[in-house]
Amino acid sequence: MDTLIPAFLRRQRNQRRLTLEMLSARVGMSPQHLSEIESGKRDPRLSSIERMAEAMGMTVLIVPEALAPDLRRYIANNGRTYTTQAGKVGTTPTTPEASGPEHAQEEI
Repeated sequence: MDTLIPAFLRRQRNQRRLTLEMLSARVGMSPQHLSEIESGKRDPRLSSIERMAEAMGMTVLIVPEALAPDLRRYIANNGRTYTTQAGKVGTTPTTPEASGPEHAQEEI
């Protein structure tokens, strides 16, 4: 598998202090199978990824490629956006001078 998913799944499992055996019991897959998914030796089905994610308290979202850059930017800014007086939405200003009243931030 040539994606970031296997490493992401392993990182999330480790951050939650779950062993392969613990996750295996939650998702109904063998520890060996999970290990092969995490190491990229086995291409998992989407349903397997969803089961693993759910067992770790996450949700899998499939996003159209055209929306991916905006979603990544939104996540990178911790969900913060700003609106201008014209009502246009952009990303969070990063400089103090860009955060005047015409750039009032709002949480979404």
